[in-house]
Amino acid sequence: MKKSFNKIAPIVSILAIGMLSLGMLEPVLPLYLIHVGFSSKATGVMISALWLGMIIGESSWGWIADKIGIRIPMIWGTLISGIILLGFLLAKGTYIVFIAILCLGLFRSAVFGPARGYVGKHAPALRKAAFMGIITVVIGGSKSLGALSSGLLATSLGYSWVIYITIGIYILGGLMTIVILRDLKYNAPKLLPVNKHLFAKDSKNYRCMFFLCAITSCELFGLGLFTTYLPLLITQVAGFSVTSVGVIFTVRGIITMIFGVPMGTLADRKGKKLLMIIALATSAVSMIGISVANSFLCFLVSAVLFEIGLATYSPAALALLSDSVSSERQGSVMGIYGGICENTGIMAGAFSGGFVWNIFGPRATFLLGSLVCIIGVIMCLFLNIEEIERVNKLTN
Repeated sequence: MKKSFNKIAPIVSILAIGMLSLGMLEPVLPLYLIHVGFSSKATGVMISALWLGMIIGESSWGWIADKIGIRIPMIWGTLISGIILLGFLLAKGTYIVFIAILCLGLFRSAVFGPARGYVGKHAPALRKAAFMGIITVVIGGSKSLGALSSGLLATSLGYSWVIYITIGIYILGGLMTIVILRDLKYNAPKLLPVNKHLFAKDSKNYRCMFFLCAITSCELFGLGLFTTYLPLLITQVAGFSVTSVGVIFTVRGIITMIFGVPMGTLADRKGKKLLMIIALATSAVSMIGISVANSFLCFLVSAVLFEIGLATYSPAALALLSDSVSSERQGSVMGIYGGICENTGIMAGAFSGGFVWNIFGPRATFLLGSLVCIIGVIMCLFLNIEEIERVNKLTN
């Protein structure tokens, strides 16, 4: 247990730096785009372009890490992301901004798939969901700190300074990555109790993973709505300050830190499918809460419920995926999962939410998110993971 943790610690620390930068940028990016003259519809398209870049990037970087090692992707995900973000800040014109945001998605996604794949390789088989919960906690804690700083800085200094500081963190993280990983060799462990050929031979598991991908997209659809339109709903419709947005995003991160590992441990003990269903139902309720919220407390409680849902879903789904592929394919499959399954859902939420916002109103946007999560619950009821879990238990 301790040996496995020591192996993943450097990678997790770099992931934390990347998520700190993301956490600072995430709450203010929609507000910054509105501030410089983009409409809510155009802002949704821009954010969806960011996630399109992450779909392409994250799907590719995990495969690259499996082939050439984890060091280069981690450097590109930090140092190069900072340079791209600087270009975004200095960009003039709609098309140039669009391209800059797309490129930012391509490069900042380089830390996710490789980091998850590395943890998947070195996590103990019987504690895999708990170790995936560690990633969830690191992401939540880093994003929480970033969101808190973001709200305060945006209120006192303006949106541009938040982006400048984010650039500095990215570049500093890239330099630290060069030092931390200078001697790292990305070799798979010789012994790993996982079904090496299960996913390749049994077509039922392809169908299982297809359903898992679709269900994950439903869960992350709400995140696309949450990150893109909740700041606009709070500030433009409800009339609260940007600091309030930062507080809500900070509390989200704290909730993730509290629930990430316990929910992963619970998934190891009680079953991944059950936890995924509970998570989707919780997210659906939270979206309804946001749609009817008329006070800051209502927004806060709904945000807490939403983050509990995410913190419950992610470790269970990631552990199920990791259990189903061979050790040498962990980075590739984690990258594809993050790029296609997760980011497609986020992008779909960001893209469709703008149209619903303009046609049916701001609050209808989050009712759409609740409906999609309910669809995810229905699909999850038909997800057949028992055979995979049974064979995994026999091999451990």
